[in-house]
Amino acid sequence: MAEDFEVGGPPEESSNRTFVLAAAGIGGLLVLSLICLGLYALVLAPRQRQASADRATQIALENTQVAAAITATAGARFPSATVPSTRTNTPTNTPTRTATAVVVVASPTATVSTGTIDPAAATAAFLATRAARTPTRTVTALPVTGFADEGGMPMLVLLGGALVLVAVVARRMRLRPLG
Repeated sequence: MAEDFEVGGPPEESSNRTFVLAAAGIGGLLVLSLICLGLYALVLAPRQRQASADRATQIALENTQVAAAITATAGARFPSATVPSTRTNTPTNTPTRTATAVVVVASPTATVSTGTIDPAAATAAFLATRAARTPTRTVTALPVTGFADEGGMPMLVLLGGALVLVAVVARRMRLRPLG
């Protein structure tokens, strides 16, 4: 009867070395992914934001240079068609100290000649007018594209499925009898 009761601890379990290795592998993968995420957040993302800002500044500078060149070309081909206002004094009989009357003669006004217009010059004038009247566009908000398109939803689902598969395989390996 005394032989039915054992005084020692519970019977020894089989070794869980495979499970421990799988858990260590998953832990190492987790640590590696956190290191990569930190590198991205601290190094790559700021570089990309700065490059994007530099690219936007460069585009604005190039647009300004193109608009100035078009305006200069149009100004060279089409001098200002507006006639400057000439101020003409009307003759008066105001006595002066010498008792001589001063008579002011009106100067001739400028005439605008009408002739044939060069199509290239007309195009340049049109582009200069259009560039002067077109407001510059600035980004004021983020685009509304949705999370699934730009947030990596397909990759997120794929990695979630892989994690579930690893958990199932680890469970089966742990419960498998040795031998």
